[in-house]
Amino acid sequence: MSETIIRARVDELEKLECESIFKSLGITTSEAVRLFIRQVNIVKGLPFELKLSGSAAAEHDLWFRNKVESVLAKMDQPGRESAIHEDVGARLKAKQAALIRRAA
Repeated sequence: MSETIIRARVDELEKLECESIFKSLGITTSEAVRLFIRQVNIVKGLPFELKLSGSAAAEHDLWFRNKVESVLAKMDQPGRESAIHEDVGARLKAKQAALIRRAA
């Protein structure tokens, strides 16, 4: 089996604490990462529940609703022009192609 390297930036204190826990478990950080990846593949997702707490979820929901309402209010302003998604995508692709041509 061929191997590959995974690199990630993490907080130094978090890493040290984590390494200490792994040492207590008798495994290295690399072994722990391999176990994590194996479990992701087995369960086809994260091997633990990942969600916001009740109050954090409510705060996020309120923040998100305020952002959506703000954008909708801007869209309803008189004289405001809107664009079709496909048109914006086509313009973006054209700009990317121009940048690629310039870089070549």
